[in-house]
Parts: sequence; structure tokens; C-alpha cells
Amino acid sequence: MKVYKYTTDSDAYSVPFDWDDDDVNSDYLDEIVETYFDGRARASKYWDPPFFGILDPRKKVADLGFLVSDGVLVFSQKAVDALQPLLGTEVELLPYSTEVGTYYLVNVLDEGEYLDRVHTDCDRIMPDGRCAGINRYAFHANRLRGKHIFRISDKLTSRFISGEFVEACRQHQLTGIDLTEESKVWESTTS
Repeated sequence: MKVYKYTTDSDAYSVPFDWDDDDVNSDYLDEIVETYFDGRARASKYWDPPFFGILDPRKKVADLGFLVSDGVLVFSQKAVDALQPLLGTEVELLPYSTEVGTYYLVNVLDEGEYLDRVHTDCDRIMPDGRCAGINRYAFHANRLRGKHIFRISDKLTSRFISGEFVEACRQHQLTGIDLTEESKVWESTTS
């Protein structure tokens, strides 16, 4: 079992999003993200995007990426189709139109106590028991069975993905995501 930190190649790739001059779309997105993301709340009944995604002409179009300012995951339709069996019900997909097809903001709802704090190397333990300044991750393999994209309470803004998720990205040649060994943060010694 392997766990990777979801990272992207933002130097070479970008995802389409309309960063308008008067920040109306950015303000709308910030409100949705701050209200519903990084919690267990679904945003779909409030989702009515006023924007149309446009591309950064200096970069290649990614299938998987981030909206950098908010740390929100973004998937193309191709990525959603390829990864759907692994996404399950713990991911909410919020569609928006772009000049290259439909893209989705990804609200990762699965936050669990998956981190093995006894074996995790961190700078300090907070009063509530969470790890701060994680240097080396350790996870509870038994708690991660069937989990392919998730968050941990110790690092809410990070998203973690399974080895199966990474293999599916490779198999379907999804672009934008960092699939190098450097993004792997943990590997179980047992299957």
C-alpha cells in the first residue's frame, strides 16, 4: 500500500479558470471554498458558477490540477471518467464550463484519522494530539483500505491519494499531476 501527496506540475500545466479583472468570480469561489471545503459539507446545492474557464496560453492544459490561490483540486472530464471508480461518495464534483470542455472543482469530503501519530516523525505534538511540522508520514494501513483520495486532520489543506489512484492516472495518461516517487510520502511494509 502506497500513499502519495497530491501535487501538480504547475510550472508546465494549468487548469482553465476565469480569473476576472474585478475579482467577482474569485470572490464567489473563495466563499464556496471557505464555507464548504475542508469540512464535511457538500456545496452542490449552492453551486452556480458565474464563470467560464479560460486557459493560460503559456502552459499546457492539465487533466488534474489546483486552483493555486485556494488549494482546490480541479479535474477535467477525462480525469473524472478515468478515476470515477476510485472517487466514491467521499468526493463532491462541482462542474464548470471551459473553452476545452467541462472541468470540476473537487471537494474532498473524506477526512479521517488515518495518520499513525506514534510512528509519524513531526516537529511537535499539539495539545489536541495532532502532529505539527510533519517530516515523515506513517499511516494506519488497515484504516486506508478502499481509500483513494482523502485528508487528515493534522494537515487539512493537503490531499493524499492511493497508489491505485496514481496507477490509474498513469494508465489513462492524465496530465498535470506529479506522478514521481518524490510525491510518495509512505509505503506500507504489508499489503
